[in-house]
Amino acid sequence: MKGGKLWAFHLIAGFFLFLLLFSHLSLMHFSAGAAAPMSDPSNPLSWTSVLARSKDLIMTIIYTFFVGFGLYHGLYGLFGILTEINSLRPYRKAIGVLLVIFGVLFFLYGTFAAWYGYFTLQAG
Repeated sequence: MKGGKLWAFHLIAGFFLFLLLFSHLSLMHFSAGAAAPMSDPSNPLSWTSVLARSKDLIMTIIYTFFVGFGLYHGLYGLFGILTEINSLRPYRKAIGVLLVIFGVLFFLYGTFAAWYGYFTLQAG
């Protein structure tokens, strides 16, 4: 992979993924209520906590960025791996188009899931 704007964004996405993953692990696995039973509201995995996060606009935005950065970073890395294989080099353009299509579809699906929960719970 050559250095360029896409590669630089790959590195930036990796940095933000690191921050988001660290925050996710801190909240879900190392917070005070993480070892509590699932019915305990202080447990981040309890239904009450999940609903509270789903109603929060900031968490919905964070989930959307998490999906976007994760997909870009992963699919760009996969593109680099696949196009470095000699037998697949002639298909570089087709691989790129296919990964962009998959990336957009998965991003729309992930974004829909996060925002659907937000808007549905706001109405209820």
